[in-house]
Amino acid sequence: MVLGCASSEPQKPPISQAVEPVFPPPSNSLGSLWDEHNGRAFMFEDRRASRVGDIVIVRIVEQHKGSKSAQTQADRKSTYQNEVGGTFFGLNNFISAIVDGVKVDTSAENKFKGEGKTSREDTLTGTIAAQVTEVLPNGDLRIRGRREVTVNSERQTMTISGIVRRIDLDTQNTVVSTAIADAKIEYTGLGVVDDVQRPGWLVRIFDWISPL
Repeated sequence: MVLGCASSEPQKPPISQAVEPVFPPPSNSLGSLWDEHNGRAFMFEDRRASRVGDIVIVRIVEQHKGSKSAQTQADRKSTYQNEVGGTFFGLNNFISAIVDGVKVDTSAENKFKGEGKTSREDTLTGTIAAQVTEVLPNGDLRIRGRREVTVNSERQTMTISGIVRRIDLDTQNTVVSTAIADAKIEYTGLGVVDDVQRPGWLVRIFDWISPL
């Protein structure tokens, strides 16, 4: 009985782990005052991110709003009337006289009406630093970033990944999240507040088996 009433700790959502970028091995540049593999050695170089390991600042501005409604209505009505008289299916006049004047009336009517509506609105804003993990053949940059903040045992984790065009970077190496292709943004929290927001296991069982 004790084991049956014991509650198990709810499963926590997995947190994506950042993948460290692989830096290309530098090669020595003999006879030159500048190392071409050091992006900060050029005096007139474009300071925007272009190599693996460079830092990109992402301004997350996500606003999603959607609504959908549907309405269906169907009516169907049928009526059948028949009066038997004269010769009844080819029988003699005696049988037809018995059933003469018999009426058969039938009717059927079906009605269906359905209506549904749903709406949702999400907003997420913030700033996170990401690192270039790969330079694609066309020059686009694959980035990935992770930021974790813990305050009073409340851990907030934000991760982002995607592909950025260098042309979308400003002079401060900043890009908005709406310009990131194949973007994946996660914002999760673990702690007391997250536990309180989740209903208990018994309530979830009742919600699962309830037909209402």
